[in-house]
Amino acid sequence: MYNGLFTVDFHTHIQDANTQLSLCPEDTRSSVFQLTNPIFERVANVSEPLHDVIARFIAMNYRGDISRYIYSKLGKIGLMECLRLFKTYGIEKLVEKMNQNGIDHSVIHSIEPLTCTSNIIELAAPYKGRFSIFASVDKNLEDHQAYIRPFIEAGTISGIKLHPIVGRYACGELYFRMKDVVQLAEEHDLPVMIHTGHIPVGNLSRLDGCTEAQALEPLLKAFPRVKFILAHIGWESWRQIIKLALRYPNVYVETSWQPAKIIRRSVDRLGAGRVLFGSDFPLFNQKLALQQVQEALSAREFVEVASINALRLLKINRPSQLARPFEQRDELIS
Repeated sequence: MYNGLFTVDFHTHIQDANTQLSLCPEDTRSSVFQLTNPIFERVANVSEPLHDVIARFIAMNYRGDISRYIYSKLGKIGLMECLRLFKTYGIEKLVEKMNQNGIDHSVIHSIEPLTCTSNIIELAAPYKGRFSIFASVDKNLEDHQAYIRPFIEAGTISGIKLHPIVGRYACGELYFRMKDVVQLAEEHDLPVMIHTGHIPVGNLSRLDGCTEAQALEPLLKAFPRVKFILAHIGWESWRQIIKLALRYPNVYVETSWQPAKIIRRSVDRLGAGRVLFGSDFPLFNQKLALQQVQEALSAREFVEVASINALRLLKINRPSQLARPFEQRDELIS
């Protein structure tokens, strides 16, 4: 627990058997990558305490056109770091970090074809009560509902994840490709998490999906009963994402990769009841992500953002000791 509060990280990932093979395969199989990556891993494993803080600070605070151009030119280094983090921080490390940071429960998101839903479920199974799983689907499957429905019927997933960039969805096809999956979420009252924000990796293969916030609107409008969570508050597109959320009361935002000042603005505009704490572990430091949320919010708001909102969406029964240190906890939860 974090200061006595049952705390939920709504956005984490782990590596499965597919990850190292599925992420940008043309790049990772190149001779230059094969020669360079082992050296990069050895150096980065040593320098991580320093470079992690610096890299995350830059990514949180510099999102302009020049910054994104520079990031895109460093795409292969970013790919090496991403793969290193997935390799280094498996589910055991996630549990270890959760214990260190006072996180009681985390949502692990599958991103097919990068990570396989059934593999994630299997890896999380020994840690009963610590994880909820959001399933995903490869857009090229013939029958999306037939793939997702068995997970729902087995009670092994708690929501759906859509990642337009990794899934390689063109902006114009997102609604038509994914409406059957969202219909299934509506049928079973499951939340849907959608990645938002541009990933500046233009020189990498197979990361060319839609990054435009406006492309999400047809889904949000067509399914007003579905609770959508827009990840990262849009990163550099946070203004557009907050405007979307203001138009659609079924939309929540998730805080990973955002500094305290943007989290504060989101709560001011949407209210604490529509904001969820997330870290994007292992791609972002869970402790740093939690600190940004705590810095941005009052104690009352923190209870909602880091606990109550997630428990409601995930349909997790409230622990009796949910928010012992906060005087208004009974009013908040009622």
